[in-house]
Amino acid sequence: MRAFAAALALAAALVTQRAVTETGDLVELDVVALDRDDHPVVSLAREDFQIKEDGHPVDVKTFAYVTTLGSTQPDDARMVTLLMDDIGVPISGTSAMQAIARVVLSPASRGDELSVVRLSHGGDEAFGDVRSAVDRIDAYRGGIVPFSRRDTPDTVLKAIARIATQLDTVEHRRKTIICLGLTVVCDVEAPPLGAHSVLWPSWVAALTAAARANVSVYSIDATGLSQRSGTGGVGLIALTGGERFANSNDFARAASAIWSQSSRYYLLGYWPSGDRRELHTIDVKVSRKNVRLHVRRTR
Repeated sequence: MRAFAAALALAAALVTQRAVTETGDLVELDVVALDRDDHPVVSLAREDFQIKEDGHPVDVKTFAYVTTLGSTQPDDARMVTLLMDDIGVPISGTSAMQAIARVVLSPASRGDELSVVRLSHGGDEAFGDVRSAVDRIDAYRGGIVPFSRRDTPDTVLKAIARIATQLDTVEHRRKTIICLGLTVVCDVEAPPLGAHSVLWPSWVAALTAAARANVSVYSIDATGLSQRSGTGGVGLIALTGGERFANSNDFARAASAIWSQSSRYYLLGYWPSGDRRELHTIDVKVSRKNVRLHVRRTR
């Protein structure tokens, strides 16, 4: 009877925790920890992390270290969506984009969940298999829609929000969006006018959807060794815990780093600060020296 009662109590606790997570009361962060050589740091404990939300310290309530390597074993899939820029990249860049896309997805293993989404194709979903991913890469064409400083950022943000929402059904897993194209397209900057900007609703929707689904956005600039590929301020990539790769022709190295960061990470859960605002700032520090973190800065 005691064993049965203990099992019931454990089941009730798990159900309660799941319900809390689904209502959004418990915030879950996926944190990648790297050493000076960009190798994963696997020995951190709950006590090594300090989190502030909106400037207020919060306690780490749940803690886990996750390893996913893409095998066919249950819960071992890495979830990666390749978002292909067909707006900033002209039609003359079609073949190069197709070739780089294949390199970016080459670290995938049999058990991984892959999808390819073309930026201007609102009907492309973040689900599929290797065959559908290859088909979309083959069907990719650059220059489908003219680049617009007003409209293109909105298109990108809506694509991020749509992909994140589609991936939200898979819980307690880090998901990765790799935006392949021009950095100025992929790494949308914060609207300079804040809530007074016409871009603000899409900005808030993209960041909140990415936070809710544990989605981090990375960018790989397809122009290679170009000094004009960067952006100035803090943008979508840094705020979602991703990384920008630009000014390099070594696309295999960028792909290897991104897939590695999708494979080993910490999951930290905490109760939010309670401030009422559209977006919340997040600050995560670790007590261990020479450890660099990839973690979202807002939700």
